[in-house]
Amino acid sequence: MLNKILIITIALGCLAGAYIAGLYSNHTKGNQNMNYIFVADKKEANNIKIPNELKDNVKVIVLDQWGETAAIKTLSEKLLNGEFKKGDRFFNIGYVGSNEFPIGTVVVVGTVSRETPSHTVKEPTFTLDKESKVKCYSSLDFVESTKHTGVFDMELYTFATFFPNIKSVKIVSDNLNFHEFEQVTIDNAWIEANKILFDMISNYK
Repeated sequence: MLNKILIITIALGCLAGAYIAGLYSNHTKGNQNMNYIFVADKKEANNIKIPNELKDNVKVIVLDQWGETAAIKTLSEKLLNGEFKKGDRFFNIGYVGSNEFPIGTVVVVGTVSRETPSHTVKEPTFTLDKESKVKCYSSLDFVESTKHTGVFDMELYTFATFFPNIKSVKIVSDNLNFHEFEQVTIDNAWIEANKILFDMISNYK
């Protein structure tokens, strides 16, 4: 497990370094910055409702499957293919488990860390929103027990490693229970989450 985490961490560092060094496209799209929304699966993507006035400069990127490996694969391919350019903005929306908030709660993530940090590599905590106290922990698998308190996913730490200025809106789908996650139906929460997300995009600073 430690070797896997070490390999993933090194890969993330190399790819993030490539991004910072400028190995991405400087092309323009009508002189407008694009707003990319990363989601873990099609179920989440289908709940995103892009306002008509933003459709020309918002793009949803869906991972092939859940988890860190899929996030690394998708983002590295798009970076190397010149998908992103300087000035583009990055967002995430999706489900999280939580042992702090009830199902259906919508939160803006304040910080994201690894749920189980490496013992051999120092890994940072990313601050995504200074006004939010919500702590997100990303794991290599679905979290059903933990020593931490907060919200839990499988991809946000990877997104933040590539794009430290990413903003994230999360919906609590379960209280660390996979059966609850599979059965969840929280349409009203998605309405609220969409409003928060697209307010972020419209008023991005």
